[in-house]
Amino acid sequence: MPQFMVIADDYKNTGALERRMEVRDSHLQRMRVEKLRGTFIIGGAKLEEGKMVGSMLLVELEDEAAVQQWLKDDPYVVGKVWEHIEITPFRIAGV
Repeated sequence: MPQFMVIADDYKNTGALERRMEVRDSHLQRMRVEKLRGTFIIGGAKLEEGKMVGSMLLVELEDEAAVQQWLKDDPYVVGKVWEHIEITPFRIAGV
């Protein structure tokens, strides 16, 4: 199944970090479930001077449209944490 790298940048407006923290536990719980399903491979927060300003995810789904659909349910999308999301086809070396 194809893999995709998702790079998401957080909003930079007032309250952006607070919104992230409000839904962070829900986002992390979803990633745990998706890891068990085999959809989520690995990911983490992008940092700027030690502060979370975005995210990077590696996922495995049928195509880019499926990734877009999958992202619509993420607490960081619903909670207006991620402002800009880039989806790029990706292949883990050796797979």
